[in-house]
Amino acid sequence: MKPYILEPIPDYTIWGNDKMSTFRHADKNYGTWWEVSAHPYCTNPVRDAGCTLQALIDSDPEAMLGKGVTMHEMLRVAFLDAKDALSIQVHPFDAYAMEHANDFGKDESWYIIDAEPGAKLVAGTTTDDPATLKKAVEDGTLENYLSYQEVKPGDYIDIPAGMLHALGAGILAIEVGTNSNVTYRFYDYNRKNADGSQRPLHLKESFDVANFALRPTFVPGQNTTRRIGDTPHYVVDEIFADKDIDIAGNGVYFLLSNLGEDTTLVVDGVEYPFKKYESAFVPASLSHVTIKQGAHVLYSQTKGN
Repeated sequence: MKPYILEPIPDYTIWGNDKMSTFRHADKNYGTWWEVSAHPYCTNPVRDAGCTLQALIDSDPEAMLGKGVTMHEMLRVAFLDAKDALSIQVHPFDAYAMEHANDFGKDESWYIIDAEPGAKLVAGTTTDDPATLKKAVEDGTLENYLSYQEVKPGDYIDIPAGMLHALGAGILAIEVGTNSNVTYRFYDYNRKNADGSQRPLHLKESFDVANFALRPTFVPGQNTTRRIGDTPHYVVDEIFADKDIDIAGNGVYFLLSNLGEDTTLVVDGVEYPFKKYESAFVPASLSHVTIKQGAHVLYSQTKGN
């Protein structure tokens, strides 16, 4: 076994910026880049393997994910590159998603890579009264009840299922989340599609799953190695390698995303090039991976079932 470097999958959105697209010489500005995904919506090609991540997992689930770990515990990682604000949205919890969308629920977290001065995101509301928010949607005053958080590079925030949220304009973030692709659009600033039609909202579903009492966990940036995320489903560490660092998965897969300059991952003396903004899937059967000195890496691992 070895660490598997994954090829990104671009996904066009109307709010996409040009930072990642320019870096990757893409044909247009993509808002979302799927870096790690083994989901029916998309699954990443594996570099030099001639197959997808989903195919590798299917070939030997225990060796890839870990004993007793299922696709429910698979994490997804994506870059979000926002020129404009995303729609105000909410993700469902497991039971609702399974009943209404044949998918899992979604918790997610954002690590801010870059942010224009004064850039903000939305995480939660200033009231927990659904009636007040329903009226605000109807009369166009919802923005008065949104909870805004100004962010800078290095900041991190957890967004649990049921919380209204949206990335703001001028932010490049990397998202770690559970294995789902269900999003309910709550509010969209009256934006229209390219053909002039109103972008649809999902108000019934949103009010079904929203918990307006939820508040996010926010961790200000620091240039130091530490655990920045500890959710019910996964953990996230930011690693600044001031020396070569060995990481053991302890029988469960983990993910690495390179936020710094080009580096290498080392396994049993074999070096694997790991370029800036690439992500790697490290299978459960691999005892450890060495991250070279000087690397800046985001580590994420499921807590299992």
